[in-house]
Amino acid sequence: MDLAALLHEYATYDHWATALFVDRLEREPGDTLDRPATSSFPSIRGTLLHIRDAEAAWLARLTGQPVRWPAEELTTLASVMAHAVRFRDHVITLPLDGLLRECAYKDLKGTPYAQSAWQMIMHCLNHSTYHRGQVVTQMRELGLEDIPRTDLIHFQRTR
Repeated sequence: MDLAALLHEYATYDHWATALFVDRLEREPGDTLDRPATSSFPSIRGTLLHIRDAEAAWLARLTGQPVRWPAEELTTLASVMAHAVRFRDHVITLPLDGLLRECAYKDLKGTPYAQSAWQMIMHCLNHSTYHRGQVVTQMRELGLEDIPRTDLIHFQRTR
């Protein structure tokens, strides 16, 4: 498997895993996503919005657009999913030369960097996986059941 195929699969996995959480959490009563739950962010919604905002920021950097933080004012699960779709759709269209391309960008503090697109994508996807793990912990803390199984190996086995 080459780098392009690997990243295309990883981006597809990221979208799939986010969709499982969104589908599951849409069944919860209105205030559940905003209830306090210990993690990097004070609620499930806060954690999911951080994933959304980070994916939107990295997509903007990859495409040479200005970064908007937060990505938008909407705080809905549909907004989280829409940004996951955009990120996946961009990554899966990149050929190898697009992944090897160096991108100049600034972080949120304004510090300039230049890195290969594939490195930025790997960071973003890994970051999302990390925070989805926190959502699992938050769901358990709140007593929620039917937590999605989102391991990469499960994705690969069930495709």
